Amino acid sequence: MANLNHIGIYVKNLEKSLDFYDELFGFKVVNSFTSGEAKISMIDIGGGTLELVQRPGSPAAPPDGNWSHVALHDPKFDETVAKLDEKGIPKRLVTMGNGSSLCFFSDLDGHVIEIMEKDF
Repeated sequence: MANLNHIGIYVKNLEKSLDFYDELFGFKVVNSFTSGEAKISMIDIGGGTLELVQRPGSPAAPPDGNWSHVALHDPKFDETVAKLDEKGIPKRLVTMGNGSSLCFFSDLDGHVIEIMEKDF
């Protein structure tokens, strides 16, 4: 069974957002990395993880591809990707620097879902 890994949201200024969540709630960074031009930090929100994504040049709205999403760790990653193909659901596969795979697709209402081969 898949389980929730994180919820990702787009932010205008990563450092200011990290300070905001830390000062208001005490949420701490558990991982930071880049993906292309994007700067990304994962923060522990007590019972889950919130991914904050900052992309240069897009100050007011998520960039193309919509970075607001729900991410699931799926131990049956390959089977789920095959099901997407069987159903004709468009997807975008990404290979991370550590060699693990991610798959992005939209649900019936257009919400972006990310499935992860491995946890961060």
